[in-house]
Amino acid sequence: MMLPDFFLYINMKNIGITKVMKWGVDDFTSPAGLMIRCMINPVFRRLLRFGTRRKIVIEQYPKLERGQPYIFSATHSFDDDIISTLSAIDRNAYVLIGTTDQIEHNPQMYAGWLNGMIYVDRLDPQSRKDSVSKMVKVLKHGTSVLIFPEGGWNNTENLLVQPLFSGPYLVHKETGCPVVPIATFHEHNSDKIYIRAGQPMSFENMDKHESLDALRDAMASMVYEMVEAHCTPLKRDDLRGTDFHMAFMEERRLEYLRVRWSRDVWDEELTFYQDKEHPTPEMVWAFIDRVVVHRQNAIILAPILLRREVDKQYDFKEYMHHNWDRK
Repeated sequence: MMLPDFFLYINMKNIGITKVMKWGVDDFTSPAGLMIRCMINPVFRRLLRFGTRRKIVIEQYPKLERGQPYIFSATHSFDDDIISTLSAIDRNAYVLIGTTDQIEHNPQMYAGWLNGMIYVDRLDPQSRKDSVSKMVKVLKHGTSVLIFPEGGWNNTENLLVQPLFSGPYLVHKETGCPVVPIATFHEHNSDKIYIRAGQPMSFENMDKHESLDALRDAMASMVYEMVEAHCTPLKRDDLRGTDFHMAFMEERRLEYLRVRWSRDVWDEELTFYQDKEHPTPEMVWAFIDRVVVHRQNAIILAPILLRREVDKQYDFKEYMHHNWDRK
């Protein structure tokens, strides 16, 4: 946390900062704003390290060219990963923020504005398009950007990195700036955050699919290495008699509740890239959900519908809709 917990649990609304949600491509920043943020960044990064109650451990970071703007592309899975990533990057990087409720109510967002922030409404196609133009503008002025291309947090049990949105590819193609993959790792209830950054990447002579696959592989490889090095092993016997799927969802819920939420925001917060070639379980079940049960098909559908009801209880978005404000 960047501010005392007191400020996170009082019902307040941020003053002034919400205007970032209305700024267009032409007025969201200025040459003077870019210059000032670059000048104060060394001090700002040190302050960020005091803003989290967890110890930040940078295990790997490449030697980057001075004065070269980069597209930093980072994993996204827990509360402090934005703060810790910004503190680890060796230069100012405008960060892409897509959490409306936090901009409106979380005092930490003033630090985001001080660093340099680009707002995106993840549910609005025009806002997503404008965010790319804003990042291109920042990079062409010589300042880096930080993107979390998974969209929302990675709340999956078995994906090291979720499929990526196309932002890093589109911005790279517009600017030619190298892409630096970054991975963060934090084990639940641990007081440490581990960070690794890979070598800069170029997507020259690669199409969008190939580029994003290469970037995702680089990010996932670093996550795997940190899991292998720092994750507490689980014994199979420890899982017997435990609904570990439900336990995992509860861990994720508690991670979200490290900050205050003013309303049910989970349709926006729990966004991820949906590849039509790799349908989600919800997409597969959608057909069954539309089936009308009658006397002739009931005996056939009964076991399928029973399985569907079991699966519904592990739908994390629905779980958050019903439990996000439970103490």
